[in-house]
Amino acid sequence: MNIPEYITKEEVRRVCSAIGIRDWTALTEAKVKIEEAAVIQKLIGGEALAISSEDFRDGLEVELEHGLAFSDANVTNNHPILTGKIVLAHLKETLDYYVRLRVTEIEGDMLKALNDKNSGKLMQKYRLWVAAKADLANREREAWPIDNGFDSSRAEYRGRTD
Repeated sequence: MNIPEYITKEEVRRVCSAIGIRDWTALTEAKVKIEEAAVIQKLIGGEALAISSEDFRDGLEVELEHGLAFSDANVTNNHPILTGKIVLAHLKETLDYYVRLRVTEIEGDMLKALNDKNSGKLMQKYRLWVAAKADLANREREAWPIDNGFDSSRAEYRGRTD
């Protein structure tokens, strides 16, 4: 089945030029400048403004897979506003969406390394996983109410029952 190109590269170039960022159709890797993320975030507005520009940029870099990574699954042609809206949709689900995704993707890489009997790669991915899990744990701790009956510094439940 021949699926039409709904968002043309010409349209993406036009939008990039209009909002003052690089031509995202020319990207060869998913690297977004913090200034570009801030421009897109401001244009989307609303709840997107409550997200840190760093987290928003991280989301943009992940979501560029919808236009950059897989040509047979390209749905955005790297359109910056559409990519930004995908980021917003995921962050509305949970503000740590991309941190959780990073943990999951590293776990998948660890499994591949284990299946390939590649202990060097497994250890490399394990170190990344430990850091990603620590980041997730810190974000979860920050999101929890202060007096929730759980002492995260001692990792034990204090027995609050109300």
